[in-house]
Amino acid sequence: MTLIQSTYLFAAILAAFGIAFGFFARGFEKCAFAFLRSTKAAVAVFGGSGLWFLYILSQLGESDFGNIKGFLIAMFGAAGICAFFYLNDFLSVRGLAVLTLLLAREFLDSAFMQEPQSRLVLVSLSYVAVVCALYLGAVPYRLRDFLTYIYEKPPRARAFGFVLCACSASLIAASFMY
Repeated sequence: MTLIQSTYLFAAILAAFGIAFGFFARGFEKCAFAFLRSTKAAVAVFGGSGLWFLYILSQLGESDFGNIKGFLIAMFGAAGICAFFYLNDFLSVRGLAVLTLLLAREFLDSAFMQEPQSRLVLVSLSYVAVVCALYLGAVPYRLRDFLTYIYEKPPRARAFGFVLCACSASLIAASFMY
């Protein structure tokens, strides 16, 4: 993925969530709370993220893990399947955290060793996403608490949506300086 592609993909993701929170806050509230414990969302997000992670493991060379690459793929694959049975509470949030980490990896790889200083907008927002993903992966119920907080008063949800839209706009503005 090129720097431009990753910048516009990240901007599109932020804009989609920003519009959902900013302009359709009450309609999106039900979907946001349903996502937290949805089995279908967990299968899609956690399952897709797990498959993507296993693909990344399968593409690593011998210098990375030597002869144990097959063992690691089997172990992580089994752990992913067992998560659906033994760790199914807020599994969609954990899957979203893994997906965020994998996307951030792609965004950071595309910005690595690039010349323009404006790429640092992408890098900075990617690291913010990484910190949020690590936190929510460890304590996924905090996303429920956050959603409860911002939906207590409608202006909070709109403000959060507008912040996401502003971040999206800053990414697009930075891309003009590449």
